[in-house]
Amino acid sequence: MRVLMVIAPTPGTDLPTVWAKRQIDSLNVLGVDIDTYVFHNRRSLLGLIKGGLALRRKAREFDADLVHVHFGAAQAVAGVLCAGKPVILSFCGSDLLGNYNEQGRRTWSGILSGVLSRLGALGCRRAIAKSEELKQALWLTPLRRKCAVIPNGVDLDVFQPVSQGEARALLGWNHEDPVVLFMDRKGAWVKDPELAHAAYREAQETVPSLRMYVLEHEPAERMPLLFCAADALLLTSRHEGSNNTIKEALACNLPVVATACGDTPERLQGVAWSYICSRDARELGDRLATIVNARQRSNGRQNVRDLAIDRVALRIKALYEEALVGRQNRGTLRVHCE
Repeated sequence: MRVLMVIAPTPGTDLPTVWAKRQIDSLNVLGVDIDTYVFHNRRSLLGLIKGGLALRRKAREFDADLVHVHFGAAQAVAGVLCAGKPVILSFCGSDLLGNYNEQGRRTWSGILSGVLSRLGALGCRRAIAKSEELKQALWLTPLRRKCAVIPNGVDLDVFQPVSQGEARALLGWNHEDPVVLFMDRKGAWVKDPELAHAAYREAQETVPSLRMYVLEHEPAERMPLLFCAADALLLTSRHEGSNNTIKEALACNLPVVATACGDTPERLQGVAWSYICSRDARELGDRLATIVNARQRSNGRQNVRDLAIDRVALRIKALYEEALVGRQNRGTLRVHCE
């Protein structure tokens, strides 16, 4: 099986992001031959036309069986119209749920992204949504029927527990002060950093030595150490698809305090020393204080075993096979009709 993946690259390169590279590698192990394509200009009609034609050439030269477009919006429509092959679409979050400005208003680009994503879904062979919320955001029942909920997988060999003392020694942290991690994205409204910092201040009223470490541009190789060195992860997002940071933290048995966004309630169900809270700084802060005072680890790793990257790869490959069976069945039908 040969699949051309349309990806968003690591900034400044044509290389896949870390999570996309891990997914590609996991599918390669299963015998799926993958090449990648990058849309360099998705902001103009001319750029989309040129990109779509280049995508079609790449799919033909690679002799792809399928084209798998990661992220919806304009490139999803361009992929469906131009690929010349059956298309799988992966919806990740803001492509269906929209983008928001600093005042919390949905942007025109976010509205357009949602419309284009849903239009692209009309023409794809199969779709993947990272959470049930994203799947339900599709317009029509037939579109939801051909959409599977498959979150990104977690590499359990990379993200695994080590002792907090060892992790802190490698990072150069002291061993006394408790630390809460917060994943920000340049102050993005959807991550709600104001609520996160307010919750942190509430927790400090009980635990004055608590420190907050903001994750923003950390090298990928440092993330497992950070999860093992910290005492809790705080997530205050207004909406998410399926947050990768939550799953990676759980794989390292890091306790989590989060708002109910995306599939986070499902991920934290049954996880000790982890809590889903309302969007209230005091409640979030109280839960953080409870966790860091206890200095306990969670049992999160057992809750993400079903999302091990090799298991997720099997589900994605099965979806590819379903799409190709559909193509073969249509080809047979045409032969009989002729």
